[in-house]
Amino acid sequence: MRKKIIIAFFVLIAVLVSVSFLYKNSNNKEIIINANPEVNTLVVADSFENKVLPLSDTYAKFDVKYPSFKNADINFNFKIENLLKAQMQDFKNTSVENWQARFNTQAEGDNISKIPADADKFTFSSDYNVVQSNANYISFVLHYGGFDGGAHGFENVVSYNYDIKKQKEIQLADLFSNNQNYLNDISVKSRTYLKDKYASFNAQDIKDSDLQATKDYFDNMISMIESGTEPKIDNFSTFTFTPNKIKIYFADYQVGPHSIGMPEFEFDR
Repeated sequence: MRKKIIIAFFVLIAVLVSVSFLYKNSNNKEIIINANPEVNTLVVADSFENKVLPLSDTYAKFDVKYPSFKNADINFNFKIENLLKAQMQDFKNTSVENWQARFNTQAEGDNISKIPADADKFTFSSDYNVVQSNANYISFVLHYGGFDGGAHGFENVVSYNYDIKKQKEIQLADLFSNNQNYLNDISVKSRTYLKDKYASFNAQDIKDSDLQATKDYFDNMISMIESGTEPKIDNFSTFTFTPNKIKIYFADYQVGPHSIGMPEFEFDR
């Protein structure tokens, strides 16, 4: 009898240890499942899909890509798509006019055909960079542009920022609810950054160039930077954000000549 009691005791201990072990592992498993790494991921895989807008045209070629977000309101996605459709139609019309003008005004010996060969067609394209796409926010920039016969190509950039929970777009002011002077702050910071990068010259600049020409160039650059960074919402309306940063995207010619490209300015929130 004593032997049976001892055996039963050890069996009971074994059962309790097994239950404790299973419970512990079960709790660990729950922690792993609940600790979803996507909660802190800025861009969640499969939260959006890449889409294209194909268009066959006699005068222009199109390579148009844009994102469609699964958690956003349908009107938000339509807004992105409709912008590109409108730009494509404008480009198509411009391409016809510009090619016909090129054909009609060609000099003797130019040999410009009435209809362009495929390699000679004007080009339009778009691409994008998603900064945030998760359970809370969408933030991305869309670049579009091309070449329609001018002195050089053109490019535009537009941003989209969206609150998933509230199902509405986010404006720059929404990120500064406790700072009514946010435009002045961004103006000062961006102006300082741009002047340091694009409007400061050293002795080598003077040595290699005409002094007056150099002075005129940097005076013009400073003037464009100051104008393009005035504390107006239009100057900073193209932006993306993360929990820690805000990035401003300046348009072509906004803060300098075409040769400097389209500067970006990022700062801490």
